[in-house]
Amino acid sequence: MKKTKLKWFTLIEMLIVMVIIGILAVVLTESYLTISRVALRVEQEKNLSEESLVLTQIFQAISDEATIDYDKYTYEDLKKSDWFVDELYLTWEALSWTKIYTVWNCLELDEDFMSNGKEIQDYSGCQLIMEQNWSTTELTSPWKVTISKVKFRILPYDNDENYFSDKYDDEFEHDPWFVIDSLHQPAFWMFIHLYSPIYKPEWTNKVEQPLQLFFNLKL
Repeated sequence: MKKTKLKWFTLIEMLIVMVIIGILAVVLTESYLTISRVALRVEQEKNLSEESLVLTQIFQAISDEATIDYDKYTYEDLKKSDWFVDELYLTWEALSWTKIYTVWNCLELDEDFMSNGKEIQDYSGCQLIMEQNWSTTELTSPWKVTISKVKFRILPYDNDENYFSDKYDDEFEHDPWFVIDSLHQPAFWMFIHLYSPIYKPEWTNKVEQPLQLFFNLKL
């Protein structure tokens, strides 16, 4: 009789221990997954911050040495697009020309990529490119960041010599919008959106970063 009671007592103990071990396993697994998600998000944020800093430094260095090549644009086209362009043309003293733009399959800034069921990975091939005298340089690292299509807004520029005088007629010459918004120094806005290469819209720890940069250029 005593042995039977001892067996049942031992079985109950084993069940209790198994339940405790199961609870601990669930808690530890959930903790591990949480830590992994946090670590992944931190790594993604680090990569996006690094890429954002690199882009800022690159364009700051460019703005110190270059100016907008207005000869590559026409006033009528710029006015029609509200001065937004997909390609930024620059001119340097040491280089004949520079062009900065995005290539491959790029997500549009105003596109709702969830509406068509596409994941951000569908646009992972998009890259920001700089061409200088037929030499091409990649400005973003596709294994660190996925980017949207870049947009530049060239700010209207005028000087004492009336730079655009040969590009618009008398109707535009007295346009108050142009006079009010014109600057005495070339400048541009850059608009781009950065995503983690493993970004998924449904993830709670998704990482993205809109980037807007403004630069004054040389006269």
